[in-house]
Amino acid sequence: MYSKKWLIKGLFGLMALSLFMACRKRDALPPENYVVFETAAQGITSNETSIIVKLKLQHATTADLPVELNLTQLDLVYGTDYTTEPATTSGKLTVTIPVGSTETSFKLIKVPGALFDGDEQLVVDITKTPEPILVGLTKKFTLNFAELVSTVSTATINGGGASFPNKVFIDLSANRHTGVLRTNWDLGFYCGNEDFRVTLNSSNTMMAKQINKTDLTQVSTADTLGFSVDAAFSQFNPLPGQLPYIDYPNGDLNRTAIASIANTASDNKVYIINRGVGVTGGSRGWKKVRIIRNGSGGYTLQHADIAATSFTTIDISKDDIYFFKYVSFETGAVPVEPVKKKWDIAWTYFANITNFGSGEVPYMFQDIIILNRNVQIAKVLTATKAFSDFGQADLAAQTFLTTQNAIAADWRSGGGPTSAPAVRTDRYYIVKDGDNNYYKIRFTGLSQNGERGYPSYESVLVKKG
Repeated sequence: MYSKKWLIKGLFGLMALSLFMACRKRDALPPENYVVFETAAQGITSNETSIIVKLKLQHATTADLPVELNLTQLDLVYGTDYTTEPATTSGKLTVTIPVGSTETSFKLIKVPGALFDGDEQLVVDITKTPEPILVGLTKKFTLNFAELVSTVSTATINGGGASFPNKVFIDLSANRHTGVLRTNWDLGFYCGNEDFRVTLNSSNTMMAKQINKTDLTQVSTADTLGFSVDAAFSQFNPLPGQLPYIDYPNGDLNRTAIASIANTASDNKVYIINRGVGVTGGSRGWKKVRIIRNGSGGYTLQHADIAATSFTTIDISKDDIYFFKYVSFETGAVPVEPVKKKWDIAWTYFANITNFGSGEVPYMFQDIIILNRNVQIAKVLTATKAFSDFGQADLAAQTFLTTQNAIAADWRSGGGPTSAPAVRTDRYYIVKDGDNNYYKIRFTGLSQNGERGYPSYESVLVKKG
């Protein structure tokens, strides 16, 4: 017969083993995965005919995941005032997060001819998700059928991960993000009346060099000598000699790699284009381009592969609602940045400059913040005024900057080959947008679930324009 002491020891041993096994099982469970709306509220203006509403997951899915949404209408009628893609069924809308993805969306489309007073609202709730997906805190989305001036917002920027594939345009007042794959375009064409300027895609280490020829068919690989793809600058390979071949990063249109497009066609030379590298690395190759004016209202782009004996022609008209219109060498005209007043700052991988002691060199930075051309910013140190204490009365004392890279990497520290990056918590920024709204914005994170490419911020309206 077993002794009482032995039985007690055995019982405690079994309990300890059970607890150990339970802990091991818990350790093996996948992390919780929440689905949320990208933002809690947005506005659709009278000039907009449609809007994309996004939902986000914390972690990529391992299977297609349907998410059921419920629509509540205020002074709206589905089919009469608006429709959706995908369509609703009995007031419910189902969207699917595809396998391997962290987001999905639906499109709301105004019915042509529908009239709105500006007080209409559509409230969308996440009502059903498949196991093991959970519903997060931002489970309700409100769409206002009028211009929205957001007062307080916290958001995570979907840069796409550690390879920083996206450039993300941020509209603080509308609480809206517009992400574009940074390899989707090559050249930007200025729409302002005062000049004809063309910019490079500075998020792909692109460079341009003028040669003394005006006929694309007479240009070949021999013209690239001394301008090697292999010598392209990179994040860890700054090259002083390449600075003249990039757009100067402060946004000055008088310092672009491609000169102002002359009115006389014969004055416009051919440029050799080094397209830089792709999102996953690897050279994007060579192009040869020539740009002339198309009357008084636009541009004509001639482009071809470096060894081609013929070329493609694209006409680009100016449009005053944009600062730039964009072209891809593969697909032609492409949408990139929103209209002038629909973005304030952008997060991107970017060809900025740095100085290692012997002068400025181009240097690729991750997590760069750039400004729109109608935006101004001022930096405030928390030692001068705490973020929570900054108010309208403090605006007059600020010195505002307008250069494109006025923030750049100032909001974070480190990040080079030898140091880990971190958000600087001793500063924040005042943003004056194109409608004279003033926001204070501070950055709160560099990553999501340990992965770079998902920075976060908090913005608060200080003064409405």
